[in-house]
Order: sequence, then structure tokens, then C-alpha cells
Amino acid sequence: MLESADVERELRAGRNQSLFRAVNEENISLNKAFSEFTEKYYIACECADTACVDVLPITPGGYEEVRRNSRHFAVLPGHVYLEVEGVVAYEDGYTVVEKTARCAVEIVEATDRRAVPPVTDA
Repeated sequence: MLESADVERELRAGRNQSLFRAVNEENISLNKAFSEFTEKYYIACECADTACVDVLPITPGGYEEVRRNSRHFAVLPGHVYLEVEGVVAYEDGYTVVEKTARCAVEIVEATDRRAVPPVTDA
């Protein structure tokens, strides 16, 4: 059974990563405009550290690949928090992590604006 401190840490990690995902989604048009010249997007690190304000380079295709799964986030190397996530892939300049902690998964899935809502019988 999870301790309340563990649950709070999971919730905080999920909220933080969802926030940076939303910031990155808002800035995508700016990234697209500059990618013509730079061939990369520059996005906020989507790690669970609430104090992190670092930026990482990612290709447009790499960004879209990360966004295909609500539980996936692009973080800088060394910004992985194994207590709430696992490594999916090591890429050039960033790591893709997947939320595994149940409380955090619920948050990141609920806040993903790109997620397809489940089909319900009406």
C-alpha cells in the first residue's frame, strides 16, 4: 500500500509533467515557424522536477512520436525519476519516459488534450 507521501509525490510529478506538456503544446506553432531554419523544436524539459526550467532540442518527428502516447514525456538525460516512470527510449539529447505510477498516470491521461476520448455506448 502506498504511503500518503508517495501518493503526493506521484500526483505532483504527474501535475508537473502535464503542465510542461501543455506549455509545449501551446508553443508548438512558434517551434514550427523556427524549425524551418533550425530543423529542431526547443521544448521545456517535461521532467517531474518542479524546479526544472531547462530546454531540450527535439526533431518535429521526435516530438510527434512522444505525443502519440499520453504517458510519454521528453526529458533531459539525468532527469528520470524511476519511482514514478520508466525509460522508453534514449534519443539524441533527450530521454523518453513513461509514467508508471498509478496516480500520475490518471493525471497525465486526463490532461492530455491530444488524447482520443474513449468511445461509449449511447
